[in-house]
Amino acid sequence: MKLATILALAALAMCCSSASAEICPRFLYAFEKFLLGTLSSYEGSLKPFHPEQAILDSALQMKKLVDTLPQETRSNVMKLADSILKSPLCASDIGAQSPRSVKGKDA
Repeated sequence: MKLATILALAALAMCCSSASAEICPRFLYAFEKFLLGTLSSYEGSLKPFHPEQAILDSALQMKKLVDTLPQETRSNVMKLADSILKSPLCASDIGAQSPRSVKGKDA
């Protein structure tokens, strides 16, 4: 359970990078479907990005793990994501790392 939550929050870190001054609305939509939507609605939210089949399969596998978490937990993670996005730390990009800079490191 903790792994799925950690990975969901790691995906959120992409929103708080200096590479983009704005958060991609499609990313937020997909993230919301990842946490709170159905498997099919999450898959539908990913289709516009044309992910490779192996990547899509991995994302759907992860969604199935997230769906085993209680609804309250998933809702709270979404609230945390909202707090992070609205925080001064996210706006100023203090301490943010690029997801690529931590790629391959164990959590």
